[in-house]
Amino acid sequence: MLSHRSLGLIVVFSCVVTLLLTSIGLANGRIRTTKYAGEPSRASYLSPGGEVSLSRDLLSLPEERIMAFTFDDGPVERDLEIASLLRKHDASATFFFIGKLMERSPDVVKKVLEEKHEVGYHSYRHQKLSWVSQTDLKEDFRLGKACMTRLGVPVAWFRPPYGLFDTKVIKTAKESGMKTILWTVDPRDWTGIGPDVISKRVINLFHPGAVLLFHSNHAATLQALPEIIRRAKADGYRLVTLTEWQNTIYTVHCRLKNRFCPSSTPDKVAKISTIPEKVSHDGTVTASVSVASEPLADSTRNLSSIIPKKGRHRFPMSTLVPSAQQHSSEATLPFM
Repeated sequence: MLSHRSLGLIVVFSCVVTLLLTSIGLANGRIRTTKYAGEPSRASYLSPGGEVSLSRDLLSLPEERIMAFTFDDGPVERDLEIASLLRKHDASATFFFIGKLMERSPDVVKKVLEEKHEVGYHSYRHQKLSWVSQTDLKEDFRLGKACMTRLGVPVAWFRPPYGLFDTKVIKTAKESGMKTILWTVDPRDWTGIGPDVISKRVINLFHPGAVLLFHSNHAATLQALPEIIRRAKADGYRLVTLTEWQNTIYTVHCRLKNRFCPSSTPDKVAKISTIPEKVSHDGTVTASVSVASEPLADSTRNLSSIIPKKGRHRFPMSTLVPSAQQHSSEATLPFM
């Protein structure tokens, strides 16, 4: 029989091995961002490929008060009800569809697009893509992209199943013309909770620039949406697709931070310099703006400089925080 000392050494060794395996997994970028609703996290992987940069001080003015609703795991018939409900409230969303299901239900895909919503890619078979071989990974994106092309779906956005990704997943998505995006709010509607719980979790985490994760293959999600939409509208939010979300972010960045500005020539970008603001007697703020040009930099970074290494993004994006949760300048948004 093993002595107590030997057993203790075995336990310690097992713990060390576990930690090493965890470190290896993080080094390969295999990170799951989802946590229980209400539990804060300092994850910075909203945009793992670095395509979208969101600063804490943006999207807080009324004219930029937006949120992006996203729905995973379709297409299913319920997507049509969700799409119709959103359009009745002058809201748009992005639906992340599974390739194999798109082939089975092409009519659902086309009707969602007809409702002026957006369709993104959610893998071909809903696999954990960071666990498959490079050959199978490329085949997944090839099949998915071919399916989307046949159905007339613009190829723009990709969301990895389970929020799992690594360097090769991000790179393959980018090579396929897709921007990888995760979320900032996850009510965990897939766990069987009721609509009241879903709506409460989501509403409590509203914030400008939010990307909300839902799953359309659960009835409670549809039942929770009317209250969520009502509260969002009451709080002055516009509910938009991810493409409009990104374009709004870029517009604000250009206006305030001289980044992502449209260029008149391929190698130039407009630089906006603002003369100090003037405040009139009635409290109106005015500013003069002059435009210059400088070499394009931010939007053309080399891929090797933006994909995650050793489990951390080299360019972590700072995020907005709900006012009720702001404690300091270093506060971070609770990623769900």
